[in-house]
Amino acid sequence: MVKLIWLILFLFIIPHLGYSQTPPASGQLLITEVQIAGSRSSEDYLRIYNPSNEEIDLFHFQLKKRTRSGGEYSLFSFPEGSLIGPRESLVWANSREGLADFFSTPYQSQASLAANNSLALLNSQKTVIDALAWGEGNAPFLEGNPFPQNPSPHQQLKRKQFQGEYLDSDNNQTDFFLDPLQLTASQQTDNLVLGSQTSKPLSSLAVLSLGIGMGLISLIIILFLKRKL
Repeated sequence: MVKLIWLILFLFIIPHLGYSQTPPASGQLLITEVQIAGSRSSEDYLRIYNPSNEEIDLFHFQLKKRTRSGGEYSLFSFPEGSLIGPRESLVWANSREGLADFFSTPYQSQASLAANNSLALLNSQKTVIDALAWGEGNAPFLEGNPFPQNPSPHQQLKRKQFQGEYLDSDNNQTDFFLDPLQLTASQQTDNLVLGSQTSKPLSSLAVLSLGIGMGLISLIIILFLKRKL
């Protein structure tokens, strides 16, 4: 009986302890959220996150976009004094309809995003450090494959999370999901756990509880069958 219990622990519980199923985000800046339209087509914004433990100076960093035809345009160039703290986000927003004021962000311009676009964050050496494409486009900025769908108005394209870290597998198609929730000014975004259809992450406690529950159910079934035999 003792050997049987240890076998169940090994099969159902131990594999869930201390192991990440997906590699967490690296230390570079990440594009984590994009909206291309709200009540008006100009209600565009994007969110950038610093997953590192160091403050990053964005002076001379640039945001660029490419249209479906492949045309390249500047969204924003970060001025001197543009800093993003460790584990913090900043928002760029279109300034035409007051969306930038809604976010209280100084990072704003009249540039816009649209369906079948792509965007990139370039560092001061003009190197692309993160990119995201959605829909279809000619020579888009992207990592891996583009996200296949275009966001609807008020819908955000968001980077998934796993165990509190943003996913960064260098593939837009698998790293992002479309969130049906409405726009929020909060920097704490909802997220999707890999392999799940819920907008909240599955906690380690929940995973452990699930493993224990499966183990107990298996033990009951085995004991019941043993008595029958």
